[in-house]
Amino acid sequence: MATPRSKRAKAMDAGDRISSLPDELRHRVLSFLPARDAARTCVLSPMWRQLWASALRLNVDAEGFTSQSSFIEFVNTLLLSRGCIPLNSNVEELGIDDYNQNDRYGDMKNPIEFFFIQHCPFTSSYLKKLHLCYIYINNYGLKKLFSGCPILEDLEMINCEISDTEFSSASLKSLSIEYVDFPYAGDYDMGGCYIVINMPSLVSLHVGTLLGFTLLSLVDVQSLIMAAIVLSTSIDIFADCCKILGALSNVKKLELLFPYDLGWKYEYSVQDDTHLCGVVFANLITLSLSDWCLYDNCKLLMYLLEHSPNLEKLTLKMSEPHFRGNIGLSCAAAVKSARPFNCEKLRKVEIVCSKGDKIVGRLVTILLTKMKSPPEINIKPLSGV
Repeated sequence: MATPRSKRAKAMDAGDRISSLPDELRHRVLSFLPARDAARTCVLSPMWRQLWASALRLNVDAEGFTSQSSFIEFVNTLLLSRGCIPLNSNVEELGIDDYNQNDRYGDMKNPIEFFFIQHCPFTSSYLKKLHLCYIYINNYGLKKLFSGCPILEDLEMINCEISDTEFSSASLKSLSIEYVDFPYAGDYDMGGCYIVINMPSLVSLHVGTLLGFTLLSLVDVQSLIMAAIVLSTSIDIFADCCKILGALSNVKKLELLFPYDLGWKYEYSVQDDTHLCGVVFANLITLSLSDWCLYDNCKLLMYLLEHSPNLEKLTLKMSEPHFRGNIGLSCAAAVKSARPFNCEKLRKVEIVCSKGDKIVGRLVTILLTKMKSPPEINIKPLSGV
């Protein structure tokens, strides 16, 4: 019977199987380890000595360090050891979080320097995904970002401050903007702040809550498949809606909402559909709108239904009546204003509203009257009401 000593000797004679693996697989193993543990593998054998420095993924965590200074020293040593390797190892995702809950404004000698970096350049030939939070950026900074990251595909900006910004990129496929503030917004004389989106490769667009007097302009977004946009304040909100819709004729899924807490400010009517005239939404399958589309006796809603031949589901999210302007929806006027039409593939209409909303009954009557093949209509309560 073999002794424990002989078993160990036999295992050693068999060689180090892990070290014999290809570098690609060993890099894969290191990618699951925290950076500190990955660095410790350098003592395993000469073959592991420098491998950790070229790991494809870094996970640096302050947990386990006795002091902030020792953690910073480790990170500096780690990055210096890697040299320029990150630019040659197909980095696809970068996330940096340098926030210490123990930091307080009173502890900083110069808090402005702590939060503000003057024209900090960033370039990467391999970065594909970038999430930015709590930053200020202008046209100069954004242009430098796009030019410095030529294959960037996914950009998310949350709680950022932007001034007169143009998003122009040939490579970006997904753009998400949420809770963004605009320092020059709110002054009608200044014309507000424009967000110009010029991205021919963009597939997914999400524009959430925008703070301030903000205008959205879509220049080249012909590749868009999915768009979810919360409309912001403007002088002519309806004209802006029509412009946006005209640019989104190729999407399959569209959500275009107007903030409930702003609805009471606007009472507009449809005069001419100059921005939508002749536009057909041939690919549209799912459509979600708020009650801004009901003004002028549902003229815009009727247009969208008539010109969306493949639409399968429609969702109408009604704001609370006291937040809503005088829509003035008239069944007789709506029925008279346009001829009945086919929307053959539309099978489901969902209306989300507050209890007792009187306009919903009129809306249902109009839909059943105008559509030759009436769909299933479900009414659901507005969340929180």
